[in-house]
Amino acid sequence: DIAEILSEVREKLPDLEAPPTLQPEKARIRLLKNITNFLQNAAQSQPLMLVLDDLHWADRSSLLLLEFIAREIQSSPLLVLGTYRDVEVHRRHPLSETLGSLMREQGFLRVQLTGLAEGEVDQLIRKTGSDSLSPELSAAIHQRTEGNPLFVSEIIRMLPNDAIEEGRDYLTSIPEGVRDAIGTRLNRLSEGCNQVLTTASVIGREFDFKLLGSVVDNHTEASLLGLIDEALEAHVIEELPEGRERYQFSHTLVQETLAGELSASRKVRLHARIAEALETLYGSSAETHASELAFHFAEAESVVGPKKLVHYSLLAGERALGSYAYEEAITYFERALAAKERQPMDANTAALLFGLGRAKVATLEEYQVQDALEILKRAFDFYIEAGDATGAVAIAQSPALTRLYRHSSEAAAQLLARALVLVPPDSQAAGSLLSRYVATLGMQEADYSRAMEACSQGLAIAQKTQDTSLEMATTAQAAQVDRFHLHPRRGLEKSLRAIELASLVDEPQAEILVRGVAVGCSLVIGDLEGARVHAAAIL
Repeated sequence: DIAEILSEVREKLPDLEAPPTLQPEKARIRLLKNITNFLQNAAQSQPLMLVLDDLHWADRSSLLLLEFIAREIQSSPLLVLGTYRDVEVHRRHPLSETLGSLMREQGFLRVQLTGLAEGEVDQLIRKTGSDSLSPELSAAIHQRTEGNPLFVSEIIRMLPNDAIEEGRDYLTSIPEGVRDAIGTRLNRLSEGCNQVLTTASVIGREFDFKLLGSVVDNHTEASLLGLIDEALEAHVIEELPEGRERYQFSHTLVQETLAGELSASRKVRLHARIAEALETLYGSSAETHASELAFHFAEAESVVGPKKLVHYSLLAGERALGSYAYEEAITYFERALAAKERQPMDANTAALLFGLGRAKVATLEEYQVQDALEILKRAFDFYIEAGDATGAVAIAQSPALTRLYRHSSEAAAQLLARALVLVPPDSQAAGSLLSRYVATLGMQEADYSRAMEACSQGLAIAQKTQDTSLEMATTAQAAQVDRFHLHPRRGLEKSLRAIELASLVDEPQAEILVRGVAVGCSLVIGDLEGARVHAAAIL
């Protein structure tokens, strides 16, 4: 599971098998547990401290991982230390919800950091090598900055090295606010360096030298390297340790200050150039960088149009779904759908609706079920009208619909029936749909005879195509229907058959579910020992 979202793990362990497919929420829980187990295991050899900086920039999916880890590590020699800027966190900020959740954990402690005291500011100044600074000037710096370490560091860097005392006037001329402090510092760089850094700021907090070189004008490689060295020497940027000519701004606010000086028109056109340059640089692997490209094409939409924004947002949304980052996926899909507003319905719109529906199902509250179902039905209706059996069947077979079936059985039955018309009656696709139809007819529609008829058809297809997994799933669904309709002996018989088939395929989740049916049926007929056997197997 970890390798699914960290390519470095996949590179080191190329023979890893793909994790088994689960329903979205179960898959996300499995991922969270596995990451937590990994951290707990890593902490066994020696105590481990995990530092998470700038939590105010984390998305909701990442914060959910933090909440999960916090609940699970109480007995582990593991300390998680998170930092954030409280001025960034308002009541509706995702981190605010996380902090409220963490407050309930026994091992949680929040430390409110205030400004440094005057003596601490003096220590910080002297650690920078400014021993000649007088106590009066040190006190003035403290008063001006209110002990903010970033303010203090920025001001000290800007003081003339050969005229510390004369720096008092220089100090008082600096406006309050870290943006102004950074701006003053940037003004000491050459005009060419500022221009290059401004372009880099639109790329992001991190930027690649090769990409930067492809979007700046009138610079040779040598001259650009010279300007980068100037920025490095001033500590405005720093080299990243990967050794791949990648850099990052020393602080996010440095990047924001530079980007904020650009006009909207120029910024939009820079995003367009960056997006096109990234496509060229990534070449055939551009789709694996979909989120980065989606961001820049979104920012450049007014210049380049919505086509590529939609393309890369769809890819990025699907990748987010694959790594259980459902909230992030919703953002991608909704942004692309907004770009296609007022355009005729097409395959791209249907794919975006399908993605948005699956993401919403994985995160929605009960009262939002109908909205999610309507989103999926819009996509399904398009596929039906277009005769796109693959798209329609994909929606009908989606694990995300399982939860929706419980809330709208009539809609589920209609959807499955319409999908069945599109596929050959003896195909594996028909068998898979019939397998789902068994439970929908038998439990949501309470139509036992039609459910058993669908079961017979599905089993015939499974046996004809020698699809053991399909045969097991169909038999297990029929066992649930038997139990639901108070036929426990029939249900137990089918459960035992499904358990026998489960031994031939590696699908433990499916075996757990069908053994659960066997437990229920055994209890109803009074076979307590049989129930114990199946319960022990589940455990």
